[in-house]
Amino acid sequence: MLAEKASSPFSSNDYIYEPKWDGYRALFYTKDHRLLSRNGKSLLDQFPHFAKIDLKEAVLDGELVALQEGHPNFTFLRHNPHKAVFMAFDLLSFAGQDYCALPLETRRNNLQELIQGQNLIGFSPDYQDGIKLFNALSKANWEGVIAKRKGSPYKPGKRSSDWLKIVAYKEVDAVVMDWSPVKNTLLLGLYKDDLLLPIGHVPSSEFEKVANPLNKVVTVRFREFTGQALRHPSHVRLRTDKLPKECMYDQLL
Repeated sequence: MLAEKASSPFSSNDYIYEPKWDGYRALFYTKDHRLLSRNGKSLLDQFPHFAKIDLKEAVLDGELVALQEGHPNFTFLRHNPHKAVFMAFDLLSFAGQDYCALPLETRRNNLQELIQGQNLIGFSPDYQDGIKLFNALSKANWEGVIAKRKGSPYKPGKRSSDWLKIVAYKEVDAVVMDWSPVKNTLLLGLYKDDLLLPIGHVPSSEFEKVANPLNKVVTVRFREFTGQALRHPSHVRLRTDKLPKECMYDQLL
């Protein structure tokens, strides 16, 4: 089951709110220790320590994450797969019985009871105030919030408005270092002292009407800076009120 996008955080008594975990989405089949990605690819070779889990027969939906300084870090996870834990947020079946049609709260209550005492499987907590949770997680550099409609069923493989994701994006003003019309990308950079350092690419379709975007300043929305490139970047606007030399690297610090 996949979430649709919401443009801004909200609070409603019709929803519960969970942290948006920054990792690999996966289904965990406890009977034979299958760990499958969204596209059905096995992840067990990458995370072999999950083959040791002893748990009653069930199918769990969740996210493989690695915590660094108190919050999930995708780059840290990629370099330290042995530190991954599975943050479970839904229970699709238990002891051969399909749970998908049951209300969200019932599935989660059973999930929490099932995984109690597990070291490698955690329970994704939920909260009642979506705006308060979003603001707190944004300040702590989390990815955002997932809002889930109370009483809703689980819809395998489908995108549904019963789940809404609100991503905590950041923005940076950067300089266009290079432009590839063929690849439809811009290479962006920021100044550190007098040196212009690359920070990654962004799609350039928004610049079709700009004859030459080189050395222009653009505002870009992104999820995270890995130290080498921006994750999930998208162009916001062209800035004509800012000089390239004003785009400093310390915006990312």
